[in-house]
Amino acid sequence: AVSQGYCISSFGKIMDIEKIEETLAREEIELAPLWKRLVAFIIDDLLISMVLIGINWDSIVQNSHDKEAILGIVSSSWIALYIIKIVYQWLFVCFYGATIGKIVVKIRVIEVGLLDNPKMGQSFVRSCFRILSEMLMYLPFLFVFENRIYQALHDKVAKTIVVNLK
Repeated sequence: AVSQGYCISSFGKIMDIEKIEETLAREEIELAPLWKRLVAFIIDDLLISMVLIGINWDSIVQNSHDKEAILGIVSSSWIALYIIKIVYQWLFVCFYGATIGKIVVKIRVIEVGLLDNPKMGQSFVRSCFRILSEMLMYLPFLFVFENRIYQALHDKVAKTIVVNLK
Protein backbone atom coordinates (compact mmCIF):
# COMPACT_ATOMS: atom_id res chain seq x y z
CA ALA A 1 0.00 0.00 0.00
CA VAL A 2 1.18 3.48 -0.77
CA SER A 3 0.16 6.58 1.07
CA GLN A 4 1.80 9.96 1.31
CA GLY A 5 5.18 8.82 0.00
CA TYR A 6 5.42 5.56 1.93
CA CYS A 7 5.00 2.01 0.76
CA ILE A 8 4.85 -1.12 2.82
CA SER A 9 7.15 -3.86 1.57
CA SER A 10 6.33 -7.55 1.73
CA PHE A 11 8.15 -7.78 5.05
CA GLY A 12 6.03 -5.09 6.71
CA LYS A 13 8.81 -2.49 6.77
CA ILE A 14 7.99 0.99 5.65
CA MET A 15 10.08 2.23 2.76
CA ASP A 16 10.15 5.98 2.59
CA ILE A 17 9.85 6.92 -1.06
CA GLU A 18 11.17 10.42 -0.31
CA LYS A 19 14.34 8.93 1.17
CA ILE A 20 14.79 6.72 -1.87
CA GLU A 21 14.33 9.73 -4.15
CA GLU A 22 16.82 11.76 -2.08
CA THR A 23 19.38 8.95 -2.27
CA LEU A 24 18.92 8.64 -6.03
CA ALA A 25 19.31 12.41 -6.46
CA ARG A 26 22.42 12.51 -4.25
CA GLU A 27 23.99 9.63 -6.19
CA GLU A 28 22.85 11.18 -9.51
CA ILE A 29 20.85 8.09 -10.43
CA GLU A 30 17.70 8.50 -12.45
CA LEU A 31 14.80 6.11 -12.70
CA ALA A 32 14.36 4.24 -15.95
CA PRO A 33 11.60 5.63 -18.11
CA LEU A 34 8.66 3.28 -18.52
CA TRP A 35 9.09 3.13 -22.29
CA LYS A 36 12.58 1.64 -21.85
CA ARG A 37 11.21 -0.95 -19.46
CA LEU A 38 8.53 -1.89 -22.00
CA VAL A 39 11.07 -2.21 -24.85
CA ALA A 40 13.34 -4.34 -22.63
CA PHE A 41 10.36 -6.54 -21.76
CA ILE A 42 9.54 -7.06 -25.45
CA ILE A 43 13.18 -7.87 -26.32
CA ASP A 44 13.42 -10.37 -23.46
CA ASP A 45 10.16 -12.07 -24.42
CA LEU A 46 11.26 -12.36 -28.06
CA LEU A 47 14.59 -13.89 -27.00
CA ILE A 48 12.92 -16.40 -24.70
CA SER A 49 10.40 -17.27 -27.42
CA MET A 50 13.29 -17.99 -29.79
CA VAL A 51 14.88 -20.26 -27.18
CA LEU A 52 11.61 -22.13 -26.72
CA ILE A 53 11.20 -22.52 -30.48
CA GLY A 54 14.80 -23.76 -30.67
CA ILE A 55 14.12 -26.36 -27.99
CA ASN A 56 11.07 -27.60 -29.92
CA TRP A 57 12.50 -27.09 -33.42
CA ASP A 58 12.71 -30.77 -34.38
CA SER A 59 9.10 -31.41 -33.38
CA ILE A 60 7.95 -28.28 -35.18
CA VAL A 61 9.77 -29.25 -38.39
CA GLN A 62 8.45 -32.83 -38.25
CA ASN A 63 4.90 -31.50 -37.93
CA SER A 64 5.25 -28.53 -40.28
CA HIS A 65 2.30 -29.77 -42.36
CA ASP A 66 -0.03 -29.90 -39.33
CA LYS A 67 -0.80 -26.52 -37.80
CA GLU A 68 -2.79 -28.06 -34.96
CA ALA A 69 0.16 -30.26 -33.99
CA ILE A 70 2.46 -27.22 -33.95
CA LEU A 71 0.02 -25.33 -31.75
CA GLY A 72 -0.11 -28.38 -29.47
CA ILE A 73 3.68 -28.46 -29.23
CA VAL A 74 3.89 -24.78 -28.38
CA SER A 75 1.00 -24.83 -25.90
CA SER A 76 2.37 -27.91 -24.13
CA SER A 77 5.64 -26.05 -23.50
CA TRP A 78 4.24 -23.59 -20.96
CA ILE A 79 6.04 -25.17 -18.00
CA ALA A 80 9.36 -24.99 -19.83
CA LEU A 81 8.56 -21.39 -20.80
CA TYR A 82 8.04 -20.29 -17.21
CA ILE A 83 11.08 -22.16 -15.95
CA ILE A 84 13.24 -20.55 -18.64
CA LYS A 85 11.81 -17.11 -17.82
CA ILE A 86 12.42 -17.49 -14.09
CA VAL A 87 15.99 -18.72 -14.53
CA TYR A 88 16.75 -16.08 -17.18
CA GLN A 89 15.44 -13.18 -15.10
CA TRP A 90 16.96 -14.53 -11.88
CA LEU A 91 20.51 -15.12 -13.10
CA PHE A 92 20.86 -12.13 -15.40
CA VAL A 93 19.54 -9.68 -12.80
CA CYS A 94 21.68 -11.23 -10.07
CA PHE A 95 24.95 -11.32 -12.01
CA TYR A 96 24.58 -8.38 -14.41
CA GLY A 97 21.86 -6.26 -12.84
CA ALA A 98 20.00 -6.51 -16.13
CA THR A 99 18.56 -8.91 -18.66
CA ILE A 100 19.65 -8.73 -22.29
CA GLY A 101 16.67 -6.47 -23.05
CA LYS A 102 17.63 -4.11 -20.24
CA ILE A 103 21.26 -4.10 -21.40
CA VAL A 104 20.14 -3.14 -24.92
CA VAL A 105 18.08 -0.16 -23.69
CA LYS A 106 20.67 0.75 -21.05
CA ILE A 107 18.71 0.26 -17.84
CA ARG A 108 19.42 -1.89 -14.81
CA VAL A 109 17.85 -3.29 -11.67
CA ILE A 110 19.32 -2.24 -8.35
CA GLU A 111 18.36 -3.01 -4.78
CA VAL A 112 17.07 -0.01 -2.89
CA GLY A 113 19.40 -0.43 0.11
CA LEU A 114 22.85 -0.73 -1.45
CA LEU A 115 22.15 0.66 -4.93
CA ASP A 116 23.85 -2.41 -6.39
CA ASN A 117 22.79 -5.62 -8.13
CA PRO A 118 20.20 -7.52 -6.14
CA LYS A 119 21.50 -10.49 -4.16
CA MET A 120 20.86 -14.07 -5.32
CA GLY A 121 17.76 -14.57 -3.15
CA GLN A 122 16.42 -11.12 -3.90
CA SER A 123 16.80 -11.72 -7.64
CA PHE A 124 15.05 -15.08 -7.36
CA VAL A 125 12.08 -13.60 -5.46
CA ARG A 126 11.88 -10.75 -8.00
CA SER A 127 11.94 -13.24 -10.87
CA CYS A 128 9.22 -15.45 -9.36
CA PHE A 129 6.92 -12.50 -8.67
CA ARG A 130 7.56 -11.12 -12.14
CA ILE A 131 6.42 -14.40 -13.71
CA LEU A 132 3.46 -14.55 -11.32
CA SER A 133 2.52 -11.08 -12.56
CA GLU A 134 2.56 -12.37 -16.13
CA MET A 135 0.36 -15.31 -15.14
CA LEU A 136 -2.09 -12.83 -13.60
CA MET A 137 -2.64 -11.21 -17.00
CA TYR A 138 0.05 -8.57 -16.37
CA LEU A 139 -2.21 -6.71 -13.92
CA PRO A 140 0.42 -6.48 -11.13
CA PHE A 141 2.64 -4.57 -13.57
CA LEU A 142 0.18 -1.70 -13.15
CA PHE A 143 1.73 -1.05 -9.73
CA VAL A 144 4.33 1.06 -11.58
CA PHE A 145 1.68 3.77 -11.86
CA GLU A 146 0.95 3.65 -8.13
CA ASN A 147 4.19 5.21 -6.92
CA ARG A 148 6.71 7.81 -8.02
CA ILE A 149 9.62 5.36 -8.17
CA TYR A 150 7.82 3.10 -10.68
CA GLN A 151 8.00 -0.13 -8.68
CA ALA A 152 5.96 -2.98 -10.10
CA LEU A 153 4.83 -5.67 -7.68
CA HIS A 154 7.97 -7.74 -8.26
CA ASP A 155 10.13 -4.68 -7.50
CA LYS A 156 8.21 -3.87 -4.33
CA VAL A 157 8.51 -7.41 -2.99
CA ALA A 158 12.22 -7.66 -3.83
CA LYS A 159 12.97 -4.07 -2.75
CA THR A 160 14.42 -3.13 -6.13
CA ILE A 161 14.08 -0.29 -8.60
CA VAL A 162 14.96 0.01 -12.26
CA VAL A 163 17.34 2.84 -13.15
CA ASN A 164 18.78 4.44 -16.25
CA LEU A 165 22.42 3.91 -17.13
CA LYS A 166 24.44 6.93 -18.16
